[in-house]
Amino acid sequence: MAAMWLGIILILLPFVSALLLLTIAKWKADTTGFVMWIFVIILALTYFKTNAGVIFLASIAGFIKSYPIALMVCTSIFMITYMQKTGALDRIIIAFKTLGGEGKEPFQIMFINIGLGCFLVSIGATPVTMLPPIMVALGYSSMAAVALPAIGYDPLTTFALLAIPAVIFQSVISKLFGGLYPSLAECGFIFSLFMPIVTTGIAFGMMFIAGGKKLLFQKNTLIFASVGGVTAGGTSILVNGLAKLLANDGLVQLTGLIVGLFTCIMMLLLAKIMGYKIFDRSNLTEADLEIEKKMPLWKALMPWIILVVLCGVTNFVPQIHSYLFNTLAMNIKISGANPIPLRVFWNAWFWVIIATVISMPFLGVKKGILKDSLRTWAKRAIRPVFSAAIFFSIAFVMNWSGATGAIDSATGLWIRLPENNMITLLADISAIVFGNFYPLIVPFIGLLGGFVSGSETSAIAMFTQYQFTTGKNLGLLDKSIVVLGAANGVGGGLASVLSPAKIQNATAVIDKQGIEGDVIKKTSPIALLMTTSVAVLTLCWVNRYAWYYWIAAFAAEICLLLILYLLVMGVQKLLKKRTALKQTAQATAEEKKEEESK
Repeated sequence: MAAMWLGIILILLPFVSALLLLTIAKWKADTTGFVMWIFVIILALTYFKTNAGVIFLASIAGFIKSYPIALMVCTSIFMITYMQKTGALDRIIIAFKTLGGEGKEPFQIMFINIGLGCFLVSIGATPVTMLPPIMVALGYSSMAAVALPAIGYDPLTTFALLAIPAVIFQSVISKLFGGLYPSLAECGFIFSLFMPIVTTGIAFGMMFIAGGKKLLFQKNTLIFASVGGVTAGGTSILVNGLAKLLANDGLVQLTGLIVGLFTCIMMLLLAKIMGYKIFDRSNLTEADLEIEKKMPLWKALMPWIILVVLCGVTNFVPQIHSYLFNTLAMNIKISGANPIPLRVFWNAWFWVIIATVISMPFLGVKKGILKDSLRTWAKRAIRPVFSAAIFFSIAFVMNWSGATGAIDSATGLWIRLPENNMITLLADISAIVFGNFYPLIVPFIGLLGGFVSGSETSAIAMFTQYQFTTGKNLGLLDKSIVVLGAANGVGGGLASVLSPAKIQNATAVIDKQGIEGDVIKKTSPIALLMTTSVAVLTLCWVNRYAWYYWIAAFAAEICLLLILYLLVMGVQKLLKKRTALKQTAQATAEEKKEEESK
């Protein structure tokens, strides 16, 4: 038992070190990931007695496995850079600036940060770099302008980048189940069932960030946040439920896009019903009007319009989807690792390239623009792409730790010694320590993975096998095990608002570097609150509690949070009182000194 606990400490050490490097030393995610990878390799070689060749090949397999997310990051950065250099992005930003006049904050926040945010991140755009300038132009504080876009698309991060995180999750979990279960549609549906509670909670959290208690408890706020949150979460369930019913995996990839559109439409309808002035050009400057004259909005939107059409065709037409997904799977086999399907012509990054190229005649390729775009893209893309890839390599080394180098003739996979495998050890200890309450910590494990790596997809890659093995140890049903994996992913998605890399990008575009710590302090309670709610939901769902246990569990959560809130408020008041007493004592002492001197 002592050896098991030592092993657990050694496994957790790289994650704790990474956490300290990110928060205290302020290291970048890619540098932190590289150091963490070296640390994990040393552990695998020494304490866990893993074959050196396996570690090398597993790291390569992880890099290759990461390519859908890494190349999506890479190609989407190029698309956005090209749109920026041609002036298309500036034209789109000006169109956004006209939305929600007359200071209608609830409408603006929900429409721009959840509706448009989910739509943009779905097709490969980046809300944390596009939306902060818009929020500043609309009169929001620098902190709100950074925090709102970062937290707005958090609930549906699983369906970002045309659902690449969900695709990766299905790929990993189905391999563990033998390849047939669950389908992408089944995975998407399970993920979507978490969405309503998360989207609604995030909506109210955004209102609190923007205007504190005063804005949060306004009538309009309650209406827009409730309707917007339920619309986003409900649409997610609707799309994925339809995908499951029709056995159409292609619908899952369009979830974020459809949710964003539906939420925007619902917010516009609600604003119209409430008599809002939806479009207001009064805040446009002379420079904005000049940019507006140079390019019509339809032309600026052309790359995204083309991308949406291409993704719709490749996912809605069953014959095309089946051919690209199955017939052209292009499996790569690396020694004793599981085969890795490339699916080049199905993955979203390929269609991002095609959409960008097709849009070039519309946006124009003036002399030097393409060259300048490529130069800027190279500077921006290297670190995020490497960061996405290195955490997959960490996951693969952890998953294959304890492998001797020998290959099982029946499965074609490396043979692992359970007592020397990091994931098995973590799962065994987790089952012993937490038992049936293990689901409560799963979202927090995902939150840690998402914070350290800066990516929900990386959190999925690192911890899905851990959740699978622990679920098996606890004797859970297959569906319950998938729920554990999904909860891990949702927790990783909620970490987006805590990711230093994302927050730094947002502050950079409005020249407010240095407020990252303040933003994280403001948003972290909301992320932790929503992760707690996901944890309670996971506990009830996995253990198949009766309905009255669900009510009791959420009532207990509300009571606990209320007690914590009162404690925090009490401590804050006590500290304020002590500060006031110190100031009074200092003032009295100074008065005495003045009297004595007289």
